[in-house]
Amino acid sequence: MKPKGLEPIPMTKPINSGLILTIALPLFAIGASLGIAVIAFTRGDPTLPDEYHWEGMSLDRDFADARRASDLDVKATLTVLRAEQTCRVSLQLIGTRPSQLRLTLVHGARPELDRQVGLDAVGDAYEGHCGVIPPGQWHLELSDSSRNWSIRQDVSGGLDATRMVARLGPSPPGH
Repeated sequence: MKPKGLEPIPMTKPINSGLILTIALPLFAIGASLGIAVIAFTRGDPTLPDEYHWEGMSLDRDFADARRASDLDVKATLTVLRAEQTCRVSLQLIGTRPSQLRLTLVHGARPELDRQVGLDAVGDAYEGHCGVIPPGQWHLELSDSSRNWSIRQDVSGGLDATRMVARLGPSPPGH
């Protein structure tokens, strides 16, 4: 039997949490970086389409059309004649009135409702068959047939008595 107090004391040191943190934190950063690299290479954004520069040129043309419409102070009121399924546009602008207009209607949620309507001069307005146009979120674009200018308007609800005015910035929703 060994006397008390002469038993060997186990030599266990406490775990150094600072050392573990110093090693674990950089290892975690390296692992996370490798994981992000794998995600980027396997599921990254698609490359730009070949016609990307054409889209930019189209956008530049849209801005130029809006600028010309603003210079001409183009203003229009769209009236939908439901019984005749006809769209009528009253147009005001500085300069010569075009012989025809083009009205593009794009529905915000239902692409099958999208349409382009040719509007011919009838008296002091322009008219064209547009069919039944249900209420909804609509993006309208009105331009002359030769596409020298265009105005746009976003409309929520029915299109009757929609006022369109040339402006250089984005159009606010509503009539």
